[in-house]
Amino acid sequence: MKIGIRNGSLAMDPLAAIEAAGQLGYDSVELDIGADYAESIMWQAEGRRSLYDASRDNDCEIASLCLGAFWQISPASPDEYVRAEASELTTTAAAFATELGAQWMLLPVTPGGDEVDHDECSQRWIEEVSAVAPVAEDLGVHYCLENVGRGCGKSAADLLHLALGIDSPAVGIYYDIGNAVAFENDPVEEIQQLGEFIRIVHVKDREGDLLGEGLVPIEACIKALVGIGYDGYLVLETPATDDPMAAGARNLEYLQRLLDNL
Repeated sequence: MKIGIRNGSLAMDPLAAIEAAGQLGYDSVELDIGADYAESIMWQAEGRRSLYDASRDNDCEIASLCLGAFWQISPASPDEYVRAEASELTTTAAAFATELGAQWMLLPVTPGGDEVDHDECSQRWIEEVSAVAPVAEDLGVHYCLENVGRGCGKSAADLLHLALGIDSPAVGIYYDIGNAVAFENDPVEEIQQLGEFIRIVHVKDREGDLLGEGLVPIEACIKALVGIGYDGYLVLETPATDDPMAAGARNLEYLQRLLDNL
């Protein structure tokens, strides 16, 4: 397995995070796309070239892009204009992902608002992602639905319902073991339940800033992933702490030691 880290976990902008992650020895970074995406470096052709060059120069892949903007621009929104913006954002980011060498795109399964119930949220997600899935298929990019709070994808059963409803080879699951524990789900059982639908994994602890200091059974989760034949990315979504570089180095060492001892 390869180990990556989010730029937010280093408390750095994308360019600085790529350089820092490479220096620390990470294989990859995950870059967040916020609601101000149109003003970001990723929405400039020159900016995308600089990100790609930085990843190459620092021997650190850009493995994935996170559509964090979905917390403000949700595919489940009752507003058709918001849903249209979410679709355009998704397909545009997929095209940019190919320029950056990123194969995975994190789609947090966000709610459409307090007035949208679970079933309506699920149906909108299925409809909206089904509509843009052919773009991902053509580009060779994978949309990965993540188990996040306040939406309709908090459990393995929820995520499977969405993935099966969308029914595209370009759509899978981004499983977060820390979120699973936060929602009082058993991540080991859910990993076994999701199986081959898992395309990429977030690693963080719960009630502990550093890996191994909280409630998440990280070692058991890694063994469960091995058990289902998973050999992809483990992306850290850990707190930056007061010293992001020291935390990043310590967390990488912890996770690499677990992998080495399998």
